[in-house]
Amino acid sequence: MKIESQRIGKLQRAVLFRTILPMLVMCIVIDAMAMLQSKASLTEELNRSLYATAASVAESYETMYPGDYRLMQLGGGYVSLYKGDYELTEQYDFLDRLREKTGMHISLFFKDARILTTLQDDAGNRYAGSAINAAVSSQMMRKRQPLYYEVEIGTELYYACYIPLWNADNDLVGMVATAITSAEVKSEAAKASLPILVITVLGLLVASFISVRYTSRIVSAIGQIHKFLSGMVAGNLSNVMPDKVLKRKDEIGQTGGEIVRMQNAVRVLVECDPLTTLYNRRYGNAKLKNMQKRSKQTGAPFAIAIGDIDFFKKVNDTYGHDAGDEVLKFVAGELKELMGGRGHAVRWGGEEFLLIFEDMSLISAGAALEEYVDRLHGLSVNYKYQTIRVTMTIGLVEGTPEGDLEEMIKQADERLYYGKEHGRDQLVVTMDGAQPCYRELLVFQQDEKRGNTMITFSEEILDAENPMQLFADIAMREAEQEREERMNTEGEEDSGDTNKGEKTEEKKDE
Repeated sequence: MKIESQRIGKLQRAVLFRTILPMLVMCIVIDAMAMLQSKASLTEELNRSLYATAASVAESYETMYPGDYRLMQLGGGYVSLYKGDYELTEQYDFLDRLREKTGMHISLFFKDARILTTLQDDAGNRYAGSAINAAVSSQMMRKRQPLYYEVEIGTELYYACYIPLWNADNDLVGMVATAITSAEVKSEAAKASLPILVITVLGLLVASFISVRYTSRIVSAIGQIHKFLSGMVAGNLSNVMPDKVLKRKDEIGQTGGEIVRMQNAVRVLVECDPLTTLYNRRYGNAKLKNMQKRSKQTGAPFAIAIGDIDFFKKVNDTYGHDAGDEVLKFVAGELKELMGGRGHAVRWGGEEFLLIFEDMSLISAGAALEEYVDRLHGLSVNYKYQTIRVTMTIGLVEGTPEGDLEEMIKQADERLYYGKEHGRDQLVVTMDGAQPCYRELLVFQQDEKRGNTMITFSEEILDAENPMQLFADIAMREAEQEREERMNTEGEEDSGDTNKGEKTEEKKDE
């Protein structure tokens, strides 16, 4: 029987003591009563058997030897017992045969003297001629009916039945006694009560097994709840309540479920921002440390971004702080959707948000953020019949397993403020001009991995130490060229419109 590898605790000892001890006492009482009842039944049956044998002896003598019992004085002081004309002294054949068949010792008394008996000492000498117990003789003379006694004969204790012997004139002349050793009586009583004893012991063992088994499960479940709560006290709000506790259909299972719900509530209070329900700054820092540790162990990439809602103060000043709260909750919901399966969103403070991208390279995180910034353009917050447009500026950096996290966050923050100073509503990864299109870089990277794109590399690319950074530089240069061409085109159009206006004025003057 396997209870638990751990020692039995105080609760289990208390439960076992209060369940098994009463059962043990009950079993002892039942066995004692059963033995007493068995002994009483056996004694009653034994009395009937002893009386029947004694009565059979008396009746047999009456049948075999008609006449009264009498003593005859023979020569030399020798006395002999007669029954009618038949001498009974030394006639043991009949009694010995009955002894073999019934297992009982038989004695024939005349007055107070034992005349015939099957009782023998250790040397084989019969106890003939010995006197009857004085108390038995006195009781028989007074009651003149069958008596049952426990008497000592020689060195052994016997349970005996005495019945009176009568002559034709109703004169009490002696007794017939049948006896069996007390040891045999006790042995028979023990045999009779043994099945009851075995059944009660087996019942106690089964009940004990069930009790120990059940209480061990209860104690184990309570121990698991205690371990769970200890983890919560130590600050681990991500530990999981074992299914063995939650699947229980009793109060312990209900308590486990309530504790899990309490854990979720505490986690929201401790880990989450109450307004946006995003992770708070304290928990965000813990997530960052865990992610960097994991990256150091597995080599998995990660990226860190800080985003800030554009013109948020203006929203509060124009529409009120309640409207600002609605904007914060709206942005938080969008960030949750963005980070679903990608990492974690954290309210860093005020209208700032920290985004932690797990198992994602800088290009993948940049592509996701570009899509998010573009998607915000088509969304708005409706507050009291007012439509509030929302945009964000985001700074993104690539995480390093050995780097300083505070320095990484500082770099992301610097890129964020660079974006604020250069037009807002954008993703900033580099602070040296136009930003590359990371969605295109991601597609390019994916095609390269699949081997579906044939590329002819220039010597500049082949000699580069970091081809991906070179691709980003090329993309920025192309973006800068397009911007310059667009500005030149717009300048020419403005010049053409000016000349046309001057010609029209000249025509009017003419």
